[in-house]
Amino acid sequence: MDLYESRGRLQAIAEEMAVSEEEADEDTFVMVRKKVSKPIEPADAFCADCSSLTHSALQTYGEHCQHQVLLLPTAIQHVKSELSKKNSLLSERTTQMENFASNLEEIFITVEENFGRQEQNLEQHYNEVLQTLSQRRNEHITGLQDEKKLKMEVLYGELLSCGRVLDASKELIEKAQELNRWQNQRAFLQAIIPLIKRIEDFAKEKVTLKMPMSLDFAMPTTDLSEVKQMMESINVVPAPSAPVMNPQVSNSATASTLRVCWSLFSDDTVDFYELYCRHISEDSTTGTTQEVSVLRVKETHCVVEQLFPNAQYEFWVTATNTTGISPASERAVYMTVPSPPVIREQECARCSEAVRIRWDSGNTNPVESYTLELTENSFNESPVTESIVAIPTCECVTQLQPWKRYVIYVRAVNIGGPSERSQPITISTTGTFFHLLRETAHPCLSVSADGFTMFYLDEELPLSDMAFGDNTFASCVAVLGDLMPVRGQHYWEVEVDEQTEYRVGVAYEDTQRSSYLGANATSWCMRHILTPSRHKYEFLHNGWSPDVRITVQPLQIGIFLDYDRGTVSFYNAHLQQHLYTFTCCFHHFVLPCFALDKPGALSLHNGLATPHYISQTAPPHY
Repeated sequence: MDLYESRGRLQAIAEEMAVSEEEADEDTFVMVRKKVSKPIEPADAFCADCSSLTHSALQTYGEHCQHQVLLLPTAIQHVKSELSKKNSLLSERTTQMENFASNLEEIFITVEENFGRQEQNLEQHYNEVLQTLSQRRNEHITGLQDEKKLKMEVLYGELLSCGRVLDASKELIEKAQELNRWQNQRAFLQAIIPLIKRIEDFAKEKVTLKMPMSLDFAMPTTDLSEVKQMMESINVVPAPSAPVMNPQVSNSATASTLRVCWSLFSDDTVDFYELYCRHISEDSTTGTTQEVSVLRVKETHCVVEQLFPNAQYEFWVTATNTTGISPASERAVYMTVPSPPVIREQECARCSEAVRIRWDSGNTNPVESYTLELTENSFNESPVTESIVAIPTCECVTQLQPWKRYVIYVRAVNIGGPSERSQPITISTTGTFFHLLRETAHPCLSVSADGFTMFYLDEELPLSDMAFGDNTFASCVAVLGDLMPVRGQHYWEVEVDEQTEYRVGVAYEDTQRSSYLGANATSWCMRHILTPSRHKYEFLHNGWSPDVRITVQPLQIGIFLDYDRGTVSFYNAHLQQHLYTFTCCFHHFVLPCFALDKPGALSLHNGLATPHYISQTAPPHY
């Protein structure tokens, strides 16, 4: 055995061993798979690649190890999201096909109506032509019959004349033959002379041997000008009657287009329509002439483009055929959809379970309602949009899930349909969020542009320069916060300076504007007073405060309002220290309140989650 044969045998043996090992490994894998593929519990996962239920244990190994395997809740949410997308696409396609089918039906009806009117018109005109021709035929036949009668009468007269001549000639011949047979010569001569004279007189008479008339009939002259005129007027139809404008239907408009429809309740034939459009604006009421545009269309509907949003347009239409133009229809007013609303972000508020959204309409003409759309912004799941419809005003309060992030849009709706979405606003339900109410601020108090900081400047304004309103504080240099009216728990913080004298807390919305915070029964507040010897703190309600000593000056004050327990608590947020708690029964919703007794500044921090150190049980109070 040479070297090459030995190498070949060794290679064959190695291949057989490798095959045996592979078969053994495969058998082992099959056994393991069989053991694993018999889960004791029901299937708790879904394979997206195979579209089948499976077990989560097979995600690591087995036939689904390289597939996308999702737990059943996640898979259900994913499938629902995909189904929602498919349904949206299908609904959009269905709407498009329904509109197209409706358009085809209108065209079909128009074609049928035009064909029926044209067929009836042709039949009527051809019947008139045939009737006129029949009348002309009858007239010609009557003329021929009269001419025939005249010819026959003349011929009959000639026949009678010929008969009389023949009879006279025959009589003379017979008389002459008779006289010629006489034997008496004298008598013959006496009788023959008168007879010869009669024969000579008869021969002198002229006899016409020509036909007295033509045997041919004269060709009648037919005047077919009327028939020709009728044939030419077959296509001439009556001018159409006035069309009827249809009222506007929902979802028939966008911000810049309108679908206008009308009807023709008659048997008129129409070649085309002319649709007139005029923009109705404030100038229309002052007598200013508005420009009128005209569109020529074949069907009883038209999409008018390049219009203004949330604008009123006046439409009327005329019908035209080869004969003329119909009277104008009655005028109808259509509206384009509104412009997108503008969300007033600084007037929006939220808490962990609800949100209040305010917006401006952004339209000069009124709208019928608004629609609020909320999309949960989740990174693990496909977003699902919920809608709140038929909102009558520019404000909406709705419940939300805590610890979620939402993207919110607003649409305006009128008879034409919904507007485009507004610019979005993103909110998180992690805590209470609000702005300061500028309209309640004392004239000496300034509020920053972001609505979170208030300033009391050193310069005192003269009383004559102060503009007091019905809702502004008159004595206390204070301002209220725009907390949304939702029960539950609310938390916010106030940043203060060491030298600032302030009052912070809560008050009823109708608290007396001429009174100081804490000095009446409608407000509960913490007050800081700077004395030459120390920092003094009071917790005021109805002018009374307990004796509370605070050793460490709080510079970040946490305020915790709990409607369920009827408490409002104050904390040193830096030290996580409880300061004081009011216990009361709130008959109405309260608002955060802030005041500066001397020049200084306060900064509001909100949108914060309630800190973990605030006990869920009622804190101690005095």
